[in-house]
Amino acid sequence: MASGAGSIAAGQQSALEASTKLDSGAGALQAGLGALGTGASTLHADLATALSSIPNPSQAGRKAMAQTIGNPIGVSDTSQATAGSYGAGLAPFFLSLALWIGAYVLSVLVKPLSSRALAAGQPSWRIAVGGWLPPALFGLGQAGLAFTVVFFGLRIHVAHPGAVLALMCITSVAFVAILHALVCRLGAVGTFLGLVLMVVQLVSAGGTFPWQTLPLRALHHVLPMGYAVDGIRRLMYGGSWAPVGADLAVLSGYLLLALAASTFAARRARVWTPARVKPELAL
Repeated sequence: MASGAGSIAAGQQSALEASTKLDSGAGALQAGLGALGTGASTLHADLATALSSIPNPSQAGRKAMAQTIGNPIGVSDTSQATAGSYGAGLAPFFLSLALWIGAYVLSVLVKPLSSRALAAGQPSWRIAVGGWLPPALFGLGQAGLAFTVVFFGLRIHVAHPGAVLALMCITSVAFVAILHALVCRLGAVGTFLGLVLMVVQLVSAGGTFPWQTLPLRALHHVLPMGYAVDGIRRLMYGGSWAPVGADLAVLSGYLLLALAASTFAARRARVWTPARVKPELAL
């Protein structure tokens, strides 16, 4: 009994200590529940404030925001001149190419220098101009024919018909002069070189795609067909006339330089060499 009474006393002491701890834990729980209630109230207030801050746009406003997000950059363009169709867009290039091909054919068919004039001792410039003038007249005819077929036969609109025809005529005689000079000075090699220049200008003229994308962009500024394409395009579409003067000046410069080269070739042709008497290659 005495031993059991001691055990009961020890158990009562343990129970007292446990009840004391339970009372302390209940106090802490009550304080935590108070803090939780305060936090829940704060969260409710903040959520209500955030809900009132969320925009509620109209249907038109949502559409405008969607367009802004989908296409954030606005692009505006101003067209100074436009081609009426795809054919009209390529017409300046193919007209210039046709004039070069016609001049090439004329340089092959027409004898560049008159042997009789050379033997008669005529001035070199007269011999050169005399050899250039007949194909140049045919070149004027082919320019008029190409203009008629393209703009009247195909019904392609042109803003300045007279100016386009005049530029085509100047381009044709300049191309004839260039090929005439090559043939006068180099003979069969000059004929082949004229064909090579035509192939190079197919790319560098900028008639089918921008010449700025070419690795050798300098060729566009050197060869004459690019200036012809640019001038015809501006006069045909109705663009600014300011660069046309530069195109016309370059083509005129080519014409004069080619005639000077033909004159120099005619002067050299007065001297007969064994190679001229019996050439290794003749066309």
